Amino acid sequence: MILAVVALTSLVNAAGKGLDVEIAYEIKALKITGATSPIYVQVEGDKLVFSDGSGAVMSAPMGGGSATTMAKVDKPAGVAIAPAGFGSYAGQVFVASGSDEKSPCQIMRIGGASASAFATLPDAGKLNGGKATECRDLEFGVGPFAGKLYAVANGNGTIYQIDPSGKATAFATFDGTPAYEISSIGFTAANDPKAPNTMLAGMRPRMEIAGRVGRINELGTDGKLKTEYLVGFVNPTGWGYAPAGFGSYGGNLIIVDAGRPAAKNSADRDGNVYRVDNKGITRAFASGMVDPNCLRITNNAMVIADPSEQGKPGKGAIVVITSML
Repeated sequence: MILAVVALTSLVNAAGKGLDVEIAYEIKALKITGATSPIYVQVEGDKLVFSDGSGAVMSAPMGGGSATTMAKVDKPAGVAIAPAGFGSYAGQVFVASGSDEKSPCQIMRIGGASASAFATLPDAGKLNGGKATECRDLEFGVGPFAGKLYAVANGNGTIYQIDPSGKATAFATFDGTPAYEISSIGFTAANDPKAPNTMLAGMRPRMEIAGRVGRINELGTDGKLKTEYLVGFVNPTGWGYAPAGFGSYGGNLIIVDAGRPAAKNSADRDGNVYRVDNKGITRAFASGMVDPNCLRITNNAMVIADPSEQGKPGKGAIVVITSML
């Protein structure tokens, strides 16, 4: 279903619920046959590569259509595509396996039609007995972080770094007072006006019941927390810079806030997208998603995986926002 949007007009998505967006853009929940619940997504040319709740890593055309299973993976989470310079693995797909509270988090590499173990995340910190469980985001570093693969294990509140040999070490652990849940990681551009060439981590204090206590924090190359990049979110799960095709918004930082988990709030559509304008002010951009769980930027589109987009955990979709300018 294609949804043309103008000036905060409320729209109806495939599930019959509202999706709002700020100005003249087009937003659609892709129909991807064979996928049940896209969790994390990457864009590779005109193809989507994503982890799916069915227990697989899949690919599909950018515009939707039939999904192809690349490999079966137990409880998949973050997915990433190796850049040149990461050993001999350029172009290969990596995925985190073990997304629940009990399964050990492993990093798998997809070769041919199967996935094989690439790295096991060692114990770190005090949370969860130090055990790395609840795999979440998986990202290859850029800028001063290049040459490493970074993984989030929320079970023990740790971000790991992994080298091309498969050696994994704890990069940063957030088990202090307060301890933090970690949802996502990413990297700023060299020309970012606030924090160039920095790792950003989306996090929220554990056991906190207040609403907007989520924040995006800055980390240095030594893994140490530097300062807060932005605050006032519920659960920030992804960000990126708007492409030039988005008119005056080109270059604005776009941030996805997942809101409360669908399983805990009856799949309320409290997932929002914000933009940081050229003056550094955070503004509403799009709303009406359930559990938006990452953000990818292409030449002319924003791509978001929402594993509960159809109004129920496990019934998701990939949402694409394109400019009509």
